[in-house]
Amino acid sequence: MAALVGARALTGAALAAESFPARPVTLIVPWPAGGSTDAVLRALAKATEPHLGQPIVVDNKPGAAGTLGPAVMAKTAKPDGYTVSQVTQTQFRLPHLQKVSFDPIKDFSYVIRLTGYTFGMVVDAKSPWKTLQDFIAHAKKNPGTLTYGSGGTGTSHHVALAVLAERLQLDMQHVPFKGSSENLVALLGGHVDAASDSTGWAPYLQSGRMRLLATYGPERARK
Repeated sequence: MAALVGARALTGAALAAESFPARPVTLIVPWPAGGSTDAVLRALAKATEPHLGQPIVVDNKPGAAGTLGPAVMAKTAKPDGYTVSQVTQTQFRLPHLQKVSFDPIKDFSYVIRLTGYTFGMVVDAKSPWKTLQDFIAHAKKNPGTLTYGSGGTGTSHHVALAVLAERLQLDMQHVPFKGSSENLVALLGGHVDAASDSTGWAPYLQSGRMRLLATYGPERARK
């Protein structure tokens, strides 16, 4: 799985006006604070500041399956390089699902590709499901009763389980959240039966509070 950090396209006039960067840069994180992506982007910002010579101000703008932040940037930010945002795969998927206020190709200049996420399905460690097969068997016997959370409608987290449910003819209810932190807290609080998310669940696995049923990929994930 990949994420993209994008910026409004730079213009020649903007570059000629001043020596970049002459002031702080804003990094829009389109997820709530405390989630796995938020942690990664804050670490990236901290590591970049010494090379940039200017502070990088993190601005969390969660919502719309991770597309609200980039959409706000496309609409309001000047194309001068002082506002950047993470752009997820959902940014390219959502225009095919609903009307959006941005063009993922024309409205952004892509700077760097970030990879390294492992997506997977987790349940509370106290749940009765030890394997994905256990969860599927329960869903088949009790249609419409199981719920799973994700980081938002149309995200990779959501699509992965939606495809699984369609292929196996499972009746499960999807519960969208604004990001990983909210999704995993809801699972621990018993508000959903499972959570489809990225590596934000890793600390909970290590502490024994969650159980990983499956990862999404052609190969087994490394421990």
